[in-house]
Amino acid sequence: MEYSTTQTSVTQTSTGTAIAGPTRFMPHWASMLVNDINANQFADSLGTTINHPAFVLGHVAYYAGVAMQILGGDIELSDHDATLYQHGAPCSTDASIYPEKDAAIAAFNERLETVATFIESCDESVFARSSKDTPFAQRFSTLGGVATFMLIGHISFHLGQISAWRRVAGMEPAN
Repeated sequence: MEYSTTQTSVTQTSTGTAIAGPTRFMPHWASMLVNDINANQFADSLGTTINHPAFVLGHVAYYAGVAMQILGGDIELSDHDATLYQHGAPCSTDASIYPEKDAAIAAFNERLETVATFIESCDESVFARSSKDTPFAQRFSTLGGVATFMLIGHISFHLGQISAWRRVAGMEPAN
């Protein structure tokens, strides 16, 4: 799978470029983890409490949108997605409430591209703003810190859950 870490239609800042590149890599990494998963297992916790791939992709896509809102971006997040994916929402064993595999992957990819494009359009001053009015004020002093964590660290952490899910499912490591 080819992926691009640059977007040429906007004026880029060093911080925007530094965050957008890894954000655009996440769908590539995720595809290595999910492409060979049977669609019938995509929203299956395998009889455990492990987060299944449908939940993980939805959760991190939702929070990529939250990060975009925190930075001042115009993106609509549905109440349905908030109920399914917000912090503290349980990973349900009811597969029918999650999008099917192809739709979940497409939504994840689209959301990350939307957010990466937005990040690249942000002036350096956006990243330097204080995080004091955000839920992250005690963790990161600037919005650049919030964006870096939410779009790189947070997504990477949860993609690691899919890697663990694969092992519980008896699958080989992703290639």
